[in-house]
Amino acid sequence: REQVELKGADRQKFLHNFCTNDIKNLPVDQGCEAFVTNVQSRILGYITVFNQGDSLWLDLAPGQSAALTEHLDRYIIMEDVEQVVRSPEFGCLYLTGPEAGHILSKLDIAALAVNQQQRVADSEAELTVRRVDWFGQPGYLCCLLHEKIVAFWQQLIEAGAKPAGQEAFEALRIESCFPLSGIDLTDDNLAQEAGRSSQAISFKKGCYLGQEPIARIDALGHVNQELRIIAFEGDGVPAPGTPVMATIKDNQKEVGKITSAAKSYGKYPVVALAIIRKEAYEPGTKVEVVMEEQAVEGTVLCSME
Repeated sequence: REQVELKGADRQKFLHNFCTNDIKNLPVDQGCEAFVTNVQSRILGYITVFNQGDSLWLDLAPGQSAALTEHLDRYIIMEDVEQVVRSPEFGCLYLTGPEAGHILSKLDIAALAVNQQQRVADSEAELTVRRVDWFGQPGYLCCLLHEKIVAFWQQLIEAGAKPAGQEAFEALRIESCFPLSGIDLTDDNLAQEAGRSSQAISFKKGCYLGQEPIARIDALGHVNQELRIIAFEGDGVPAPGTPVMATIKDNQKEVGKITSAAKSYGKYPVVALAIIRKEAYEPGTKVEVVMEEQAVEGTVLCSME
């Protein structure tokens, strides 16, 4: 993942004016999810913001920092704001699972509430641990200097953590309907289509870029399409861009496209994410995709519960 630091006296007010959550009132060592949107409320970035005290740190999906900083830079005129991409210096490990907090306690990391962070004092690795339950269970994003990651990985293993990799991460995030900006969400999508409104959108804050369309959608009560999980019984993994078909009023029609898919370690052999149109996005709706000239049936879900 990528890290961007915002410095300067106007940093909180500035970011508050260009994203969907309440940044001005974000306490020190607390974080929140947010969307950075354009004037039409289209998604330009999906971020997690943490108040580091003298700066803000933004966590983003891989490959997203350049476009986001370029967008925000256009609006820095007289404001005291400086953007610094910290990804060349800092990397992340994600520790998740029911025992994650207990494992970290063995390394003298305090118990953290959701969206709370701890800057570890006197850490040569400049370690900051951020509680972000992306997968519906305790999850901790450990941000530290690249050259210290291997040593910290080994500390976590010795404390009881089990190593995993990108395939496991993909399966867990898809099962949790946790999207990646640039893959599952693009500037074709409205903020509420991501299905993260309760976590990432404040409907009480004042004006910001894209606020009016978001407020209108909230008053309307729904969007015309939304991110959903699709669970498949077969072993084939559909490629991104594969059309999702459903029978609507006795006619088969395209209701979306696969954005991410992976083999699963859980209830279903394969899981996927797709932006699905309203007529087919209710949980339990049967859909199908074609893989290797074979139609494969799937079930639309909001969660894996």
